[in-house]
Amino acid sequence: MKDQRLEIKDIVKHIDDATLGKLDVPEFQRKFVWTPEKTKKFVDSLWRGYPVGAFLLWESTYDSPKTALGVQAQKQWIVDGQQRITSLALLFGKKPYWWGDTTEWNRSLKKFDVLVNVSLPSNALEFGLPNPVRKNSPEWVSVRSILASPSLTELAEQLSKRDGCPSFVAVHETLQSVRKIESFPIFEIIIDHDLEDVAEIFSRLNTAGTKIKESDVIIALVAAKQAGWVREEFDQFLKDLDEKGFELDPSVLIRTLAVIGKGAAKLKEISSDFWDSSREFDKAWRSVKESITFVHRNLVSHGVLSSDLLPAHNALIPLFFLHAHFKREFNFDRGFRWFLLAIGDGRYSGSAATTLRFDIKLVESSKSFDEAVVTLEKQLRIEAEFKPEDFQRDYREDFYRLMLYLCAFQREAKDWMYQEIRVGFDRADNQLNEGFKPEWHHFFPKKVLRKADADDTKINSLANIVVLNEKANRSFSSKEPQQYLKEFKVNVERLKEQFVPTQSGLWEVAKYEEVLDARSKLLAQAATDLLKELADKGRDGGKS
Repeated sequence: MKDQRLEIKDIVKHIDDATLGKLDVPEFQRKFVWTPEKTKKFVDSLWRGYPVGAFLLWESTYDSPKTALGVQAQKQWIVDGQQRITSLALLFGKKPYWWGDTTEWNRSLKKFDVLVNVSLPSNALEFGLPNPVRKNSPEWVSVRSILASPSLTELAEQLSKRDGCPSFVAVHETLQSVRKIESFPIFEIIIDHDLEDVAEIFSRLNTAGTKIKESDVIIALVAAKQAGWVREEFDQFLKDLDEKGFELDPSVLIRTLAVIGKGAAKLKEISSDFWDSSREFDKAWRSVKESITFVHRNLVSHGVLSSDLLPAHNALIPLFFLHAHFKREFNFDRGFRWFLLAIGDGRYSGSAATTLRFDIKLVESSKSFDEAVVTLEKQLRIEAEFKPEDFQRDYREDFYRLMLYLCAFQREAKDWMYQEIRVGFDRADNQLNEGFKPEWHHFFPKKVLRKADADDTKINSLANIVVLNEKANRSFSSKEPQQYLKEFKVNVERLKEQFVPTQSGLWEVAKYEEVLDARSKLLAQAATDLLKELADKGRDGGKS
């Protein structure tokens, strides 16, 4: 580790270096979040000589990707100070290497154009941001134009001729006062720690912000090793999935790559050489995309139209790995059944990496897909048989809510507002609606039950929830079921599709708990049957 005392103009030189790719920001830090107001206060602090903190850079030993000029130099990554350095870039009009969008940069130059009132004494300056009044006031001048001016004397002469501005001497003195920002002293600390230490350093320095994960550092490392790969391959694949309603955290994708490529659940177990451009890496990446695409397509056909429906995305990683490891034998129904049980068991909550590592070894040591699934199922504590009380839980318990939804989808339940359209299908073309997020409608509306002093702990029971496509008409929320069902002519078949008892007289508030008990039994049986059907399809063989 080394440190040195610099001046702001030296940091600006760093930003010039950044245009050549020497200084960079890790992928997970690239978002500039400061407001114009905060940038204005930062400039004011520099002018007043207030401490603004040191800059911490990581001097990576890894090769940097070539820049547009063909230069390949050792890269320094900003560990602490990205917002301040980016603000300086905007202040001095120096577009940094990591800011790719020129149009957005030009917009930001206007938005973050800090102004100074040159009519005030040089020891009592006021800084401001552009607004209609200041834009038309001759005494308000862009700080950027002052810092970029090749001659303060010529600039002072021009400004002193404006209406409302003081004499040449006073203006020149003010401009010199602003220019002293360039000489503001600041410390730069450069570290050269190993990769595994960097995530911890980031996390400790960013305790008030987003927690930095080990996977974030790996993604940044790949970006450094393979120019353009993260943006053109990794981010693009995530974007393609997101557009289909299947939003994955980047950490899930990078860990899937680690598991499929090296059989490693912990990123620190992988040699940094793996992240270089190579046939091994490219083969692993192709396998990752193939497995995720296959699994996603089958999830959609089974009703999981949005990743928001899934309580635990970590459980997807071993499912992806099962497909990649046993491509020819893989049966989605069997794998999906295990996946649902693993979610219900909470298998990958808590120490997910340790559990994943154990399960990956089980899969690798299995001689067949069937053996792997049987072995994985033996690790679970959950039963494949549901009980009525499971559906008397609060509907915000996401695993059982998922099972409720899947039961309705499998039953081909139709919406109650547009009764010709199935739940999960688009009203425009009656096709599967990728990205679909269900509406959780209270069969006995909350307002009605609370008015009747119903047990508040049971109002949100899963047995009181039906799945709809559209937000239910507000009239639903103020009337008993027997009233709104009749008013909106909801066919009795719609109720049967969602396991709602249809016996005469049951839809009155007085019979609420009776309906709850009856429906929870029907839902428990339906969920049990769903898992059994998946198991039967798995035993029948065949590739989903």
